[in-house]
Amino acid sequence: MNTKPASTSISQPHTFQVIGHAGMRTTADGSLLIKPAFPAELQFYQILVKDPYLAPLRQFIPKFFGTLPPEDMSLKEKAIQCGGLPIPPGRTQSLILENLCNAFSKPNTLDVKLGTVFHDNMADLEKVLRRQKTSRETTSLKTGVRLTDFQVYDNASLEPICTPKSYGKAIKVSELAQGFAKCFPVHGEPSSSSTLGLPRRLLIPILRGLRDSVERIRETYSLLEMRIVGGSLLIMYEADWNLAEEGLKRTPLRPLDHGRKEQRATGRLPYTVKLVDFAHTCVSPGMGPDEGVLLGLDTMVRLLEGRIVELGDLSST
Repeated sequence: MNTKPASTSISQPHTFQVIGHAGMRTTADGSLLIKPAFPAELQFYQILVKDPYLAPLRQFIPKFFGTLPPEDMSLKEKAIQCGGLPIPPGRTQSLILENLCNAFSKPNTLDVKLGTVFHDNMADLEKVLRRQKTSRETTSLKTGVRLTDFQVYDNASLEPICTPKSYGKAIKVSELAQGFAKCFPVHGEPSSSSTLGLPRRLLIPILRGLRDSVERIRETYSLLEMRIVGGSLLIMYEADWNLAEEGLKRTPLRPLDHGRKEQRATGRLPYTVKLVDFAHTCVSPGMGPDEGVLLGLDTMVRLLEGRIVELGDLSST
């Protein structure tokens, strides 16, 4: 799974607001992410690399290259000196991960919180009640998803327009499809003056590719007995029209066929979907599949399919 990473001797602030946590950094060349993490998340990545039971899941998780050595404090000190947000207490590990943003010129990005339960067995009663209330009062409990942060590039200003997690917490289940459409705007509609989004001819095949990818994640995860508590589904797709079009031409629409190994494409896909955030994740033998996360993945497939149909792709079924 791992290859030798680039040098981590110099870091800079992680520039994309949607992705990650306080204190997150990238290497100077942008290829790697330095993520402050709890020990439990490091433990999950170490198990993921070695345990053959989790091997089918590896392709759906950002590549893990190890940790920053504890004695190498220069990078951590620079993270604070360069204006990074303070690292929250308890995040004592510095994970070295693949920087998914590096594959895109202008990444339109959506972070979707998965599942219906947001507390683990170590949580005290106060936290359990608080997390249950959040699940019940948002879209999480009924659908297994909650939109958190997302950004979409403006074609006029060439800057990302960011929507905070407060939006996803405020919308109701009946408004979820409308909120989801904001993450995948279409440009050039006669009835709209919006400067956001891709033209329909590019957006529809990207949505179809995303749908197929989420279906594959769902199929794989349904065969595992594990729990991802508080994890997310991270979606990125290219906002640069030319690069998006080139990516769609170079790569197959369905890059991975069910039951077959990954096809080697000649170029990068203009989209990606990964599972992220594993601070409260564990293998749970005997407990069966994670129904809350599976519910969320099913909802994501329906939302993607609904957006495809809404945009008029009659061949989507």
